[in-house]
Amino acid sequence: MNQAQSRRLRTNCLLLLPLLVASTPLLSMATTILPATATTHFALEGLTAGASLPAGVALNVTVKAMTASGTVDPDYAGTIRFSSTAPRALLPADYTFNPSVDRGTKVFLVTFQSFGLWELLVQDINITNIKSHVPSITVTPGPPVRFIVELDSATVAGTAYALQVIPVDESGNRTGYNGRVHFETTALRALLPPDSDVYFIPEETPLPEFRVTFSSAAPDPKTLTVTDVTGQKISGSASTVVRAGPFAHVKLSTTAPDPAPTCSETTLVLTAEDAWDNPVTDVPTTPVTLCAASGSSATFVRSTLERSAYSTPCVTGILASTAQVVWKDTKQEDVEFTVSGLAAKAPLTLHFKAGIPSAQTSNFSFSESTKEPAPLLFRSGQLTAQLTLRDQCGNPATLPADKRLSFSANPPLVVTSPVEDAPGKWKTSVSLPECPTNASETLAVWPLINDEVLTSSGKQVKRHVLPQCSTVAKLSVLTSADSLVAEPGEMVEFEVQVSTEGDLTVTGGVLMLKSQGLTVIGASTSGQALPVKGDGFELPELRKGSPLTVKVTAQTTTQLDQTVSTEVWVQDPERTLLTQKERVDFKQKDLGVDVGCGCQTGGLPVQLVTWLALIVVASRPRGGLRRLRRGERIDP
Repeated sequence: MNQAQSRRLRTNCLLLLPLLVASTPLLSMATTILPATATTHFALEGLTAGASLPAGVALNVTVKAMTASGTVDPDYAGTIRFSSTAPRALLPADYTFNPSVDRGTKVFLVTFQSFGLWELLVQDINITNIKSHVPSITVTPGPPVRFIVELDSATVAGTAYALQVIPVDESGNRTGYNGRVHFETTALRALLPPDSDVYFIPEETPLPEFRVTFSSAAPDPKTLTVTDVTGQKISGSASTVVRAGPFAHVKLSTTAPDPAPTCSETTLVLTAEDAWDNPVTDVPTTPVTLCAASGSSATFVRSTLERSAYSTPCVTGILASTAQVVWKDTKQEDVEFTVSGLAAKAPLTLHFKAGIPSAQTSNFSFSESTKEPAPLLFRSGQLTAQLTLRDQCGNPATLPADKRLSFSANPPLVVTSPVEDAPGKWKTSVSLPECPTNASETLAVWPLINDEVLTSSGKQVKRHVLPQCSTVAKLSVLTSADSLVAEPGEMVEFEVQVSTEGDLTVTGGVLMLKSQGLTVIGASTSGQALPVKGDGFELPELRKGSPLTVKVTAQTTTQLDQTVSTEVWVQDPERTLLTQKERVDFKQKDLGVDVGCGCQTGGLPVQLVTWLALIVVASRPRGGLRRLRRGERIDP
């Protein structure tokens, strides 16, 4: 290439450079141009104009990409979008056709949930004139599955309210219902409609109503439930908080038992209520007066009425919502109380009665002990429990014929039937038939009247007992520990001494032995063999100052390395423990065996020595044995 040609080439390149730069946007725009398609519209199968279908049912809708000639376009690759005028319709997400898979045809699920007349549109999101429109789709309600119960969330006792019961399908649309319904509520008192036949049409207006009136107020919501009783298994419920109605009267009640004990504080309660006996807090600030019957002995004690004032035989004050007035009467009589100043219900009569036992003034104790808990000796001990019954006035209280006094106790205490020595004074005996398993546990005795416990200030009246379970005899081992040595199969002896503690004479005692590695042959005292008694040996009579020495003869087993011991104690024929248990342990003799060291066998039998030697030889390792060479040694 000559210089002239090179100069022309550079010039042409410079002229083309601005054209290339200016054409760059045109090139990028060309990359976004959509591919040509033969599809002109969509055809839908499974859903047509004027179709009627139930709400909540999923439909298979087939979308076909169609050409102008009415054939399916297998090369369609556009993206479609479903839309509808129906609220809550469940429509497919945007979908891009894949020609190699879909071939212009694809099935989708469409669900209409709302009752009414709706439209459906399927459209290419890029070429909007490629579409299909289905008008006038009628969605009908499905079968009823539950009731919607419409009731005010807050109601007032005594006021009638309109209740609407609306059957709906699975999608929540009003639907038709033909059946019979039953009404019930968790409110204690309410006026509900009787079981009613219902024929419900979705388009019906106004809706059918039922009247309901709640009578009992409560702070927590109460539920009203409507249930189909024709076998359709449909129900529904609503909750409401029932408030009390306006103040209507004052109710007079008492917390005292009937009859009320004389000399006890008896409480009368004044409560402001509405016409349906619900407590109310909105009360007129009008003084209220509570009076006892004229000529009675009832006396005023105290009151929670606001600004209360007492003037025989009445107390006056302001009732805010509820109040208490406390009275006392020392006489046995019936007293009528009345309320005035506000609308009041019927008067209230208290029946005061003398001689009713009171735990606060009665006394329960042990005559032999003032301690708490009272010590009670095992075998020989006994306590007398004394119960003095008095009424609130402190006078002796005798039990009427329909009342029965008894005593109960923690086992193993034995309590006899009570005896009334004097009016209101009862006695019973408490004893320990045997020592309890846990002698440190405190036991208790308590009175009952007609099987009901007596309580004082909310606590049960009872007295406590502490078992004293000391033994009546003593056992000790006389043989020294150094002498308690045995070898297998050897006859051994040891001595124990038994003596009484205190002045008690013990008869029928049995010496018991529980051995390990020993076989007891016999027992003797002063050279005389003791007779066998059950699992032990019968002892002579034990007296104070005359301890008894018993020699026990036994034979050890022939087994080596076995514990040789015995446990010794004395019990009576009823197996009651009379002494503590003592343990006698034997040591095995040192057999003096030393195999392979040149030691003496210590007098072992020849057969035993032979067997031991054979065991040592058999225990040596056999593998790798060889004769040592001269001068060779074995390192440890």
